[in-house]
Amino acid sequence: MKRIKLWGCVCAILLNLSCQSNRSNKASTNSFRTETAENTAKEAKTFDLLSIREDQLKAIDATLGYIEKKDLKNGLQAVGFVRVHNQDKASISSLYGGKIQSLYISPGSVVKKGQLIATLLNPEIIVLQEEYLTLKNSIELTKIELNRQEELMRGNAGALKNYQNIKAQLAQQQIRLASIRKQLSLAGIDAPKLSVENIRESLSVTAPMAGTVASVEMGLGASADAGMIIARIVNNEEVDLDLYVYEKDLEKVKIGQEITFSLSNNPNKEGKAIVDKVGSSFEGENKAVAVHARIVGNRNGFIDGMGVNAILSIGNTTVNAIANDGIAQKEGNSYIFYVNEEKINTDKEKEYLFKRIRIKKGASSLGYTEIIPIDVLPDSVKVATSCAVFIQAKMDGGNQHGH
Repeated sequence: MKRIKLWGCVCAILLNLSCQSNRSNKASTNSFRTETAENTAKEAKTFDLLSIREDQLKAIDATLGYIEKKDLKNGLQAVGFVRVHNQDKASISSLYGGKIQSLYISPGSVVKKGQLIATLLNPEIIVLQEEYLTLKNSIELTKIELNRQEELMRGNAGALKNYQNIKAQLAQQQIRLASIRKQLSLAGIDAPKLSVENIRESLSVTAPMAGTVASVEMGLGASADAGMIIARIVNNEEVDLDLYVYEKDLEKVKIGQEITFSLSNNPNKEGKAIVDKVGSSFEGENKAVAVHARIVGNRNGFIDGMGVNAILSIGNTTVNAIANDGIAQKEGNSYIFYVNEEKINTDKEKEYLFKRIRIKKGASSLGYTEIIPIDVLPDSVKVATSCAVFIQAKMDGGNQHGH
């Protein structure tokens, strides 16, 4: 009987110890799960953060900017070209033929009106200078003779006919001298300063307007006939837009209408313009009407002949948009990156802490896309407007917050 009681006590003790062990194991398991969940949450938070130094951003030509307001939905789309009109183009040629002795320009050179462009060798110009100097001396002798005839007439010793002949001769000589002086001026020679010591064998060709040299048509040693084009100049500071709008959309185009445009081969290069002329006839067989627009603001980077895509504003609905290069794609999701913090690190370098957020893409045009944030996007924060793909790749490669 005592043995039975003792065995019962032992079993009770073992059972109690087993229950305590199970409770301890469950508590340990629950603690591990909680810690794992917390670590996963921390990793998820740091997964969307990335620090990048300013010099790293510059190395990849990354740019920072802000979310912009764009009319991507209600705009009328059109295509066209950057144009420099005829009054802002010039062909450089000489009124006299000759062999090109020197060229002082090359494509892309910026020139001023009246600047020396080239010199031409022309023996005929030597003869013209000789005639000018000879005639100038002859006029002086004719004037002396005219004064002598005038004195003879006063003393009734000379005939009136001789005086009149000399006077007529002087008038003809002066007319011829004025003609040669003008011809020499057109050849770039300052006739009043001409003397026996400085007779030139070449003539000067100067720029008729200020602008940029678009092309050089001839080289050193080439024979340039009179009127032959040596080079072409374009004044790109006066570029405007020539757009083409189809017949069905013509009623939507008005004088004074605002236009946003970008280059066909570089959507990030954009500008503003205002409609100032609407054509009254169709261009070719495509039933399109030419619309001229005046570029407002900075014209740098726009060159005659560049293709453009344009949106003519016909409504007041604007959306939040970002440059297409500021959007990254991953596993079916779209992301943008905003600057969550700016700081100076221990190496005294500027550093940006980027935060990634998911967005939904809307309408796209002219290199911009409407964005609809899915995650929280603070107001008025800087965003990466280019190289988002690089930032995404760096975030995937290290997922490091800081250094």
